[in-house]
Amino acid sequence: MNYADENFYTESYLCGKEAVINTAFDFYSRKASTVVRTFTGNNIGENNIPECVRMCCCELAETLFRYEKLLNGNTTGMTSQHIGDLSVNYESSENLHKSQSDEIRQIIYRWLSGTGLLYRGVY
Repeated sequence: MNYADENFYTESYLCGKEAVINTAFDFYSRKASTVVRTFTGNNIGENNIPECVRMCCCELAETLFRYEKLLNGNTTGMTSQHIGDLSVNYESSENLHKSQSDEIRQIIYRWLSGTGLLYRGVY
C-alpha cells in the first residue's frame, strides 16, 4: 500500500508547483512508502494515514526519483559543468548513495519527528 497517490501529490503536496515526478508516480510512492515503513516499524494504520506521512512520502518519492535519474540517467554523477573552457565534475556513485541516505533521513525526521511514529520502544 502506498501512503500517497498521484492525486494527493499533485493537488495537496505540490500546491501548484510543477511536478518533479513526471512519470510512474506510483512506483516511487511505493518505494517511499517502504522507506517510511522501515523507519516507523509499521506503526501507521492503513485506514488512517496522517497527512504528515503522506507529505513525507511525496517528498521521499521526489528524492528517490531525482537520485535514480542521477545514477541511471545521462547525467550520471555529474555535479557541475562549465561551458567556457569546458570543465565537468563527477561524483562517485558511493558518494551519491551516501548523500541520498542522508537526505532520506532528514526528510523522515523533518516530517515525522514529534509525531510518535518513529518511536520503537514498548508502549
